[in-house]
Amino acid sequence: MAEFSIQDAAFTGFRVVREHPRALLGWAIFQLVISLIGGAILVSLIGPDLTQLQALMSEPSPDPDRMMAIAQSITPVYALLLPFVLVLNAILYAAMSRVILRPGDDRFGFFALGADELRQLGLQLLGFAVMFGVYLGLAVVVIMLVTLKVIPPILIVILAMAALGAFVYLAVRLSLASPLTFDTRRVDLFGSWTLTRGRFWPIAGTYLLTVALVAVVYILSLLVIMAVMAVMGGMDALTSLGSAQGLSLATFFRPAQLIKLALSAGVSALIWPLMFTPPAAIYRILAHGAGRSAEGLS
Repeated sequence: MAEFSIQDAAFTGFRVVREHPRALLGWAIFQLVISLIGGAILVSLIGPDLTQLQALMSEPSPDPDRMMAIAQSITPVYALLLPFVLVLNAILYAAMSRVILRPGDDRFGFFALGADELRQLGLQLLGFAVMFGVYLGLAVVVIMLVTLKVIPPILIVILAMAALGAFVYLAVRLSLASPLTFDTRRVDLFGSWTLTRGRFWPIAGTYLLTVALVAVVYILSLLVIMAVMAVMGGMDALTSLGSAQGLSLATFFRPAQLIKLALSAGVSALIWPLMFTPPAAIYRILAHGAGRSAEGLS
């Protein structure tokens, strides 16, 4: 039975960045374009609402009625953008699996828009449905226990923590579904359950180490961004981007904002492989053996 190294799997993203620098540049450009388009759309449609919301949040005692009214105003816009977010996530997940499982298919920085991405989209929807069903079931049980007052409050807290643990367990056990779906070319959420049987702790440990590494990289990247903005004289503009004056198209496209978006896009492009390639690396070893790609086995 093939096993994997926690350390090797967690550092997969760093090897991807070293071996595919041109892809990294392509990912950064992709993220920058998405940030510019998405940000411009949000500022155009709900810029004034967001400005009011920020002003309210800065008050010592925000008016809940006004906050609710603003939330009701901006929710439809975010709901309208949700399908685009799901499609972008499908493209990203497929690319991160492709770089590990089909390393020779590096056209367009491993990005594509086809059947693989469509299957990733279907997998997302199925996963959301399952997780929501589990959440709903647990919520009903907790609410019934609270309503009937059949157990003391301390046990309610324990149950809530146990429910959180159940979600983490479920997420880890299903975490290989994305590379599995990509590799087998069919939506398969529960096939991950078989692959991860008896391996929860090594996989969870890999993800915990991955998150720690990503946190370090992210903090260092933020420091670099702040230093660059300070050198370029953009710190004043940067600190005012979240103010009321920053939520308009005119200020959204000012130099300081564009520099910040470009630097942030580079950080996102770096974070993607660090965060999302370890599951594909684990899957490759468990399904195909160490050192072999799915591409070479098909």
